[in-house]
Amino acid sequence: MLRSNPLLWPKPPAIWTYTIAVLSVAAALTISRWPALHLQDAPVSLFLCAVILSAWFGGIWPGLLATALSAFTFYYFFLPPIHSLSPKPDEIPRLLVFMVSALFVGLLSVAQRSATESLRRARDDLKLTVQELQKTNQALQAESRDRASAEEFLRQSEGYLAEAQRLSQTGSWASRIGEIRYLSEECYRVLGFDPNGGQPLYETFFQRIHPDDQAKFREAVETAERDKSDFELDYRFIPPSGELRDIHVIGHPVLSPSGDLVEFVGTVMDVTERKRAEEALRVAMSERTRLAAVRGEVGMALARQDDLRGILHVCAEAMVRHLDAAFARIWTFNGEARELELQASAGRYTRLDGRYSRIPLGEIKIGLIAQERKPYLTNDVQNDPRISEKDWAKAEKVTAFVGYPLVVEDRVVGVMAMFSAKPLTENTLDTLSFIADGIAQGIERKHAEEALRQSEGYLAEAQRLSHTGSWARVAATGEMRYWSEECFRVLGFEPHGGLPRFETFLQRVHPDDQARVRETTEIARREKVDYELDYRIVHPEGDIRDIHVVGHPVLSPSSDLVEFVGTVMDMTERKRAEQERERLRQAQADLAHVNRVTTMGELTASVAHEVNQPIAAAVTNAKTCLRWLTRDEPNLEEARAAAMRIVNDGTRAAEIIKRIRLLFKKGTSERELVDINEVIQEMVVLLRGEAMRSFIVVRTELEADTPLVLADRVQLQQVLMNLMLNGIDAMKEANGARELAIKSQRAENDHVLVCVSDTGLGLPPQQADQLFNAFFTTKPHGTGMGLSISRSIVESHGGRLWAANNSPRGASFSFTLPAKAEAKE
Repeated sequence: MLRSNPLLWPKPPAIWTYTIAVLSVAAALTISRWPALHLQDAPVSLFLCAVILSAWFGGIWPGLLATALSAFTFYYFFLPPIHSLSPKPDEIPRLLVFMVSALFVGLLSVAQRSATESLRRARDDLKLTVQELQKTNQALQAESRDRASAEEFLRQSEGYLAEAQRLSQTGSWASRIGEIRYLSEECYRVLGFDPNGGQPLYETFFQRIHPDDQAKFREAVETAERDKSDFELDYRFIPPSGELRDIHVIGHPVLSPSGDLVEFVGTVMDVTERKRAEEALRVAMSERTRLAAVRGEVGMALARQDDLRGILHVCAEAMVRHLDAAFARIWTFNGEARELELQASAGRYTRLDGRYSRIPLGEIKIGLIAQERKPYLTNDVQNDPRISEKDWAKAEKVTAFVGYPLVVEDRVVGVMAMFSAKPLTENTLDTLSFIADGIAQGIERKHAEEALRQSEGYLAEAQRLSHTGSWARVAATGEMRYWSEECFRVLGFEPHGGLPRFETFLQRVHPDDQARVRETTEIARREKVDYELDYRIVHPEGDIRDIHVVGHPVLSPSSDLVEFVGTVMDMTERKRAEQERERLRQAQADLAHVNRVTTMGELTASVAHEVNQPIAAAVTNAKTCLRWLTRDEPNLEEARAAAMRIVNDGTRAAEIIKRIRLLFKKGTSERELVDINEVIQEMVVLLRGEAMRSFIVVRTELEADTPLVLADRVQLQQVLMNLMLNGIDAMKEANGARELAIKSQRAENDHVLVCVSDTGLGLPPQQADQLFNAFFTTKPHGTGMGLSISRSIVESHGGRLWAANNSPRGASFSFTLPAKAEAKE
């Protein structure tokens, strides 16, 4: 519509509106000046059309522009003298009339356009409103149809419910404490009340309950109100007709958001016909049939994959239903608490809480049965001296009682008990004994299953903590048969994706390790042997993990290979830790080497003195040997003795140099069986010169036959050198006797004890606990590393290093080492 009528086109952009005004005036001028049309004498209408067109499409300002251009054109081209802009006083009225006319038609065109657009917008708004009203009307109609359908469905559902209640003889009800709030139509019929008479009072209803059942009913309701719990009860009801009816009621509490009891809702069911049918069925069935039925039901219950309490409840219900039991109960034994816990109760009493929910072992008849592990039977409860609650038995009309300990391999797992209104026959007792054995086995099986589930849970948690997964694989085809959850995680597979094929798994193995993995598994399959392998696997996100796998073949009785089972362990973090530990060990070794070299540098004078002594002695002995040989009659015996002394002095100098070279040597730790006394004596020889320079007496007390220790000889020399030098430094400025004592002896737990004591200034007060800290020193030029390194060395050998003050002065540094024991890493 808008496209077919140009006058209803929307306004063009502003620049175009002014262009239209100019073009319209130009077109009017051209047409009026065209000789063939003979419009030179009447151009006004054309210019007025140009103004109207400009005002229509552009509005008031393009219209004014068209008016101004038209007035100028009219003045210049049509008012005499034409083609002149000079004043034309005689034509002024005519020009004014033209301009007023142009303004009028322009304003009129603008107003008309505005009115047209307003009408168009109003029409469009009206259309939208109509469309919205139509949609709203459709929605309301649909909602009305849905509501009518829901109401019809609700009426139909209520009809079905009422019919179902009528067919099942089940009514629904709601009540508050002592007040009936609602009864369904079937509830009125079941209880014998007239629906037209209104809701009966609670007391009226209660008076119709059989007198023998009123106390039981009141107790059940009051207990449910007090505990805000469900209740279920069978009682007898006397309607106005006088015919006794059996009623089964179920109640459920409705609580407010704050937990307060609002009301009870529930159902009542007329079970008279069912009970009569059950009674008739029981009468019709022979004892053998009933016993076979209870055995079958109990056997089926024990075979169910259900929780233990549910299985035992089915067993108890079967005993009540088929053995004329007033009620039956089953307890399980809690070995930790030494008590029996009630798991199932059927018949007149169904609650699992209360006085008999937990019975200590040895208390009352049930506890004694479990303690003595002997069954108990009486067919005269009311006169049996071993039964204490005779008033209760009389009120409940209980005649017989039987209890069986549930025993598996001489272990009590529970107790089964049954009360009956009739004496129990031998056949019934045999059946109960059979049932007790079956229930005992069922309890044991359930306990085993629970222990297995718990064990599996522990295993899964242990696998998760140790990053170890388990697996099984068919040997012949390589098909994966089982992966634990941790195995999926370690190898980077998604458990929900199912077990991967062996080739899919192999593609995840690092390309450099694939051939080795394939070759190792193939050899193990061919030779039916265990295998162990380290390889790398690439997770989907690109993370490379180090894996350690152990596989074990499973053989058939005919020695055919069935499958491989094994474990995979993520060793990535362990390998990284080992690399870090190796770097730390190397750093400690380097630091210890630096400490030895530094210490030996400080002992240059003492070392030179120790080496000079055997060399000087060797020179003297050489000269002596020459004198004996150059005599007129050479004394060969004396010369030989002098030569032997030269050899001994040379050997002594070589040993000193060897020990010094070992201390300077940088290499890996090599542990061997070492005599600690030899190491002490070597260090005494090496440091004797340093001690003598400070006028210090070195004394040793070495216990003979001290056990050998497995240690690095050089590291032990370093420990002793550090401790002895510390003692020497501590006595350099001390007054009085200066003595450095080194003792060795056998200690407790097959250890060797070494003690280095001095008579110096003692341990620094307030700082004794910092002695073994790295970089802590009391020496002006000390590094603070000697004692720290010494403790690390001793502890790495499985020993302990400590310090203590001597009395009256000085300090002792002691350490122990295990004899011939493996050192700790």
